[in-house]
Amino acid sequence: MKNISDAVSLPVARQYLNILGIRTAIYQTPNFEKEHSKEAVILLHGGAPGVSAELCWFKNFHALQRAGYRVLAFDQPGFGFSSPPENHSIDFRYQHFTELLIALNLKEAHLCGSSIGGLLCSLYALSNPRTGPKAISLILSAPYPYFEPPAIAQEQLIEHRARLSSVEPTYESIRALCENTFNQKSQVTDEIIAHRLSMLEGDRWDAYQARKSISRKFDKKGTAGLHVNTPTLIVWGVEDRSLPYEIGIEAMKWFSHGRFLFLTQCGHWPQTEQAHTFNQEMLDFLRSA
Repeated sequence: MKNISDAVSLPVARQYLNILGIRTAIYQTPNFEKEHSKEAVILLHGGAPGVSAELCWFKNFHALQRAGYRVLAFDQPGFGFSSPPENHSIDFRYQHFTELLIALNLKEAHLCGSSIGGLLCSLYALSNPRTGPKAISLILSAPYPYFEPPAIAQEQLIEHRARLSSVEPTYESIRALCENTFNQKSQVTDEIIAHRLSMLEGDRWDAYQARKSISRKFDKKGTAGLHVNTPTLIVWGVEDRSLPYEIGIEAMKWFSHGRFLFLTQCGHWPQTEQAHTFNQEMLDFLRSA
């Protein structure tokens, strides 16, 4: 009998919101809209081929829910079960994210992001939009940097982008992609491969192809050179072959109130590969924040 943690799913029903014309898939706890409940935590997945809210947070959502937090995860435009956009840029994904936060009508929230999702959280904290909720804290799992990556990481970043651009919608290709994502091959389960492959079928494959031709550059106007002053927990895998941990070392200069945790025997998804440790640290940090 398989452990329940093997199931790549979230413990709540999928719902939809229309955000900037995108039919956006969301997963929220039943108490999410109750203002008297505990603080809200918003979960943002990364930008690699085949990722989704379910794949990114299936080992973390329930821990937050069990602790009493109001939790919401969503599929970004063109990912998971959200409809594909005409604009596949990071800037549009950030705009979609901010409009979603406004639609949720929150006064404040904790923002938790993985990889590119972590970048979006960082940009939001730096911009501090007046029309959206205040970011109480950030929890970032190997976030893509809003600052210039260190020179030592540049070659690995180029290799990472080339690897993502060469993915094919086959079991063998997705397995190789997952084995690069994780440090421990035992973490690459049939369930994870199957889910990731299913997220590259039909319109999702077209969206992935469109994203490949889009630069990873984003609008730094108003945020370049700024330090993130929001309390932040950053977790990084030392064996990360996608965004090397040296970027996390550099991040220490840019997050004024940062708590940093570097995990050995861990790749690009600490929230999955070392979920028990990640969840403990996340909940401890949320209590302190």
